[in-house]
Amino acid sequence: MTKPSVRTATGLVVCAAAWVLAAIMLGAVGMLRPVPSWLLWPAAAGGIGTAIAACRVAAAAGTGPVRVLWRRFSISCSLLLAGIGTQVVDQVVLGADLMPMSPVTAALLAAAAGYAMLAVFRLPTTRRTWRAALANFLDVAIVGVAAAVVLTHFLWRTTHDDAGSPISTLLVSVIVVASSTIVMVLKVGVTGAGPVLAPALWAVAPIGLLGPAGWLLWPTLERWSHLSGTVITVPIAGFLFTLAAWIQTRTLTSGPRTATRRISLVPYIAVAVVVVMLIAVTLRTGFLPPRLAGGSVALTVLVMIRQLVALLDNAVLLDRLEDQAQHDDLTGLPNRRLFTATLSARTAPATVAVCDLDGFAALNDQLGDDTGDVLLRAAAQRVSAVAGDAVVVARLLGDEFGILMPGIDAGLANTLVDAFRVPLRVDDRDLLVTVTSGVATGAGDAVPDLLRRAEVALQAAKYTGTDRAREHSGALDATAQHHAELAAALRGGLRRGEFRLLYQPIVELPSGAVTGVEALIRWQPDDQPVISPAEFIPVAEHSGLIIDLGAWILDTACADAAVWQLRYGAAGPRVNINVSARQLLDPDLPGMVAGALSRHGLAPDRITIEITETAVFAGGAAMETVRELRELGVGLALDDFGTGHSSLTLLRTCPVTTLKVDKSFIDDLNGTAEQEAIASSLSTIASTLGLRAVAEGVETQDQADRLYALGYRYAQGYHFARPIPAEGIDALLNAPMLTA
Repeated sequence: MTKPSVRTATGLVVCAAAWVLAAIMLGAVGMLRPVPSWLLWPAAAGGIGTAIAACRVAAAAGTGPVRVLWRRFSISCSLLLAGIGTQVVDQVVLGADLMPMSPVTAALLAAAAGYAMLAVFRLPTTRRTWRAALANFLDVAIVGVAAAVVLTHFLWRTTHDDAGSPISTLLVSVIVVASSTIVMVLKVGVTGAGPVLAPALWAVAPIGLLGPAGWLLWPTLERWSHLSGTVITVPIAGFLFTLAAWIQTRTLTSGPRTATRRISLVPYIAVAVVVVMLIAVTLRTGFLPPRLAGGSVALTVLVMIRQLVALLDNAVLLDRLEDQAQHDDLTGLPNRRLFTATLSARTAPATVAVCDLDGFAALNDQLGDDTGDVLLRAAAQRVSAVAGDAVVVARLLGDEFGILMPGIDAGLANTLVDAFRVPLRVDDRDLLVTVTSGVATGAGDAVPDLLRRAEVALQAAKYTGTDRAREHSGALDATAQHHAELAAALRGGLRRGEFRLLYQPIVELPSGAVTGVEALIRWQPDDQPVISPAEFIPVAEHSGLIIDLGAWILDTACADAAVWQLRYGAAGPRVNINVSARQLLDPDLPGMVAGALSRHGLAPDRITIEITETAVFAGGAAMETVRELRELGVGLALDDFGTGHSSLTLLRTCPVTTLKVDKSFIDDLNGTAEQEAIASSLSTIASTLGLRAVAEGVETQDQADRLYALGYRYAQGYHFARPIPAEGIDALLNAPMLTA
């Protein structure tokens, strides 16, 4: 299967075409002047010899059934060449007439055709269903009956009109060759020979028609001693064999095309041929002979049965396609189309719940698509088990599932959330995957709208976190509309420059000296009140605008940090910049940070990226982004530590430099030892691991003093300063010490 094989096959095609051209030219010369009767036989022998070589090239390039087929074709061509040799001997040595051919020649030609027919017949075919096998049998029967009608009519006319004539000797060979064509056509066009063999076999199939064509030409050619149907058609047969071998070699080298045509035209062509013949016979004789009438009736019955089978197959196929169009391929559950159609048809009281898997995208990245598919199937089984009977469970989107339950059950969303608190069995491991769910109930005209309402409730639940459930209420529709409007206003506000940064100092204990600041965004729309970050940040997260907004925060904070670096040098404050979970999934974030540092000439250690435990707890792409950020030289802080998926393992796997202890632990200071235990432990852990511990939410001097006693050296809160513009930070830096 090499390029030299293709070049060799191409050269042989050119050679075979040259033999055909030579035969045509010599035949034309012989019509104009006397020539020996054997003049065209060398060209015929040359064409078949070329075909033998081409068949051997194709056999060498192929393997398995392909190699066997082309070896057998080369043997068939060798038998044909032997037949040509005996004909030449009869004419040149024995001086016999061009017609009739000797029994030896006829036997060799018949053997060549029969062996080629056997080679094609023994090709393997694909396994079929019983319906496909029945259709295939009927197609073969149609082609076989059509061929029998044509050949028997041809045979009857020959034996009736030319009984006792020399041409009867050739008739047997013609019938055998025509039969071989029928077998090849059946194999390629009806039963199929596979995409590797089919293109070449279609080129070989017309060879069987050359015999009948030569016989039809014989009455016209008999006036010239050097011409006969055989000597004219043999070079063409050699060319077709060579062409087929070339196609086979190229197919093996470049790879077969995928077969897409599923309907065989061969039976229709066979029926068309018979119809044309019947019309011609009727017009010529004025009536239809009984033998042809019987054949046409048999053919009509077979065609009717075949069409009935086709209609039944089409009905089954349509049902299957309809089923596939309404079900999910991965889980086998109904899809969104069937779910909404079923919902639209209901008016009785119903409950619709939707849920999706928390953090599935990160899990899929971490575990791989195959394991992700297994996880989705396991989740589908869990949802179905929760739903029970008499419900419709569907896979609505990637990791989102829906339940349509008759009756009113507002607690269905909580039931789903509780069900997923038990780990899922995925392959050989248990995975704890939580879900967030929304539910809506209603009756009458409200039922078709329950899916939308449940999804609104799901989105509302997501705004507040994960592993949560939410029931739809009228207020949520207004909230969803407000969020959509807020998202549009966010984009416009960013374009109009309505955002600004404030900075809250991070101080050193006990002196109160400013060592860092946390950048906090504020939105002041024109002629409107200030919009709280607690309101617009979740909208930015869910709408994807957090990427653009985060880029603006990063660039602005780095610009201010560069000014402080220039003014105060190493004494300038580090700037903490908050990065959301959505931003950590953006692979461009490390490059964005590196670009901002370079653009403003800022040293990497002058900024710290603040992330949440939840954002990196599952690992995956978010953790990879965190590692890339740390490699840039910037600091990394775990914000609100202790309130999310807190794990000491996370401190080992995530390359953080700072722990920011949540305000909820600071509020318990100056109480009992039990209340201070967590704050004290976190300080010890941070010190042991070589991390900076920053206490958040410090509001009193007593809290500051107690934190210092517990080992904290950095703090942040209203006791020291509220968030202020960059100019206010300069004033604090120039003051000798912060005061309460």
